[in-house]
Amino acid sequence: MVGVPKSTGCVICRRRKIKCDETWPTCLNCQKNSKCCPGPPARHTFKDLGPSLITGANTLPTTKSQLVVPDSNLRYLTQVHKKVNFGGSVVHKFRISGRDTSHQRKPIIRSASTSTASLSPPHPPFLRQPSPSQHHELSRALVATISAGSVGLQMSVFGPFIQEVPARIGHNPALDAAVAVLINAHTSLMYKKTLNDIVSINLYLRAIKMLQSCLEDAQEGMSTNTLCASVLLGLVEALAGPRKGNRYLAHVGGAGRLMELQGPGHFHDPFAKDILRFNRGGIIVAACYEREPCFLAAPAWRDIAFDSSGLSFDERLHTDLLRAFAQLPDILKDLKDLNTYRAPFADTGSNRRNDSCIDPNLDLDLNIDFSHSPPGTCPSLDYSVDSFDNADFSSELRNEGMPDGGMPFAYISAREDVLCKVQKLRDSFCALGVNMNAKFNNGTTVVELPSMEEGSPIATAYHFSSWRDNVGYNSFWALCIMVNEYLIKLLPQSDPIISILESENRSLALEICKTWEEAWSTKPIGALHTSFSFVMAYEYVAPDIQEWIIRGINALLDYQHVDAAAFRWTDDVVRMMSGRLTGDSQDTIFSNVSATKEAR
Repeated sequence: MVGVPKSTGCVICRRRKIKCDETWPTCLNCQKNSKCCPGPPARHTFKDLGPSLITGANTLPTTKSQLVVPDSNLRYLTQVHKKVNFGGSVVHKFRISGRDTSHQRKPIIRSASTSTASLSPPHPPFLRQPSPSQHHELSRALVATISAGSVGLQMSVFGPFIQEVPARIGHNPALDAAVAVLINAHTSLMYKKTLNDIVSINLYLRAIKMLQSCLEDAQEGMSTNTLCASVLLGLVEALAGPRKGNRYLAHVGGAGRLMELQGPGHFHDPFAKDILRFNRGGIIVAACYEREPCFLAAPAWRDIAFDSSGLSFDERLHTDLLRAFAQLPDILKDLKDLNTYRAPFADTGSNRRNDSCIDPNLDLDLNIDFSHSPPGTCPSLDYSVDSFDNADFSSELRNEGMPDGGMPFAYISAREDVLCKVQKLRDSFCALGVNMNAKFNNGTTVVELPSMEEGSPIATAYHFSSWRDNVGYNSFWALCIMVNEYLIKLLPQSDPIISILESENRSLALEICKTWEEAWSTKPIGALHTSFSFVMAYEYVAPDIQEWIIRGINALLDYQHVDAAAFRWTDDVVRMMSGRLTGDSQDTIFSNVSATKEAR
């Protein structure tokens, strides 16, 4: 067939006369030069030879013995020459002509077998498939990417919803654009590219534009495909790592608000429900940062978001943990509201309250574990400057009804209510710990071995049978520290329970530190939780271990090619992030972030 190109590279590479590696949907040359790769060329091109093709379309004979053209008004189909290409394809050139042309030939009578043989391909025949569409190529690239790379890079761990995305490509422009960015980011991590190549700015901006366009459409804005696009862009930010402008929680929070607008009835669809199940942890973390109640804890959502029917034992434990976790944002809001009642001298020695809702015989043994938790349990936190805006929780003192101790009655009553909430939440965590301890201690989940890291202040390390167990235990221990922190803030400084809670937190922090080797071996996806669990453990370990934690989580940033000028963990950064999650009223401004320094 006329017009078959010799090169199978993209148009841009052919114009530049350079070799194209043909890695679709975007070749490496186009990625390097931030070009929009047009993809592979069409395998066949056609030329319009004029109106002569319209007439004489039925010139082939229907008889089996001979080809006879008795009518002078019909045309002849004459083969001019035949060419066999290197790849096995055959190019035939034909001429359509009438009897009165200058190139007229005498009528030729051929047997049907001779005519057929002249047009047949050489033996053995080579079957050429039609060129796949761009959407088909994108789907095929995503299927290959889902299971590509080492254990720490396999996106199949993101949950069952990711397996359904390839079949939905071609139906929503925002989803198509988000998939292209995700493939680009994953490929960049696999080949350990530089900082600027982790996420293609052109592909990312195009995806944001497509997402915004779909959100403005009344029908597409409420579709599951648009929701999926927002979730995938959040995964891109998680893979790229913490850096200036990282918008992980912005995408997670936006996806959560879209889910809330769609309503719980929308998530009876299996694909939408899988997206909700994967995104639960991120939605709760975003609500913790906003210090506003999480909509997943509302009665209308609980039965959908934390449905445990048909789940295995481990999956039910995971669901129960997230159900308890969803109550933390509401408690953080209560802690923020307490500051509106608190007097400037409330932390002095005259800190009185009614302790009737605290059980003096409360069992504070939290040697508990959690297993088989997907990586979405406690996703990586948002490290952008925008996420650490000033939080001014102070207000004028309400002087009405001040008791002799100097504390307003409204504050005492409100603190009592919050204290009861925290105690009930802690009781639910202790109940979960009963089953978790059993699995942790049965010898099949984890083994404790001497640490292999040279100079490590942690003598032993945990090695789990599944890296999901590592993520699950880390997340649960960190949540236990958070709940204990709430109790410590609400109890009077002289209460003996505080020393017990602090001792328990030190034990939980040491357990978290023992999981670092396992997290590092499954980086980056298997270590995304460390920015949450190690931040919560930091306050309750010795100074040498604190330095070791900062070195470790900064080493993870180096693996993700995060520029040191964009973000680095420091003692101040860790403590500010920990305070943000445990209800501190201090401003959470990061002094080591360049944009913040400029603002000052």
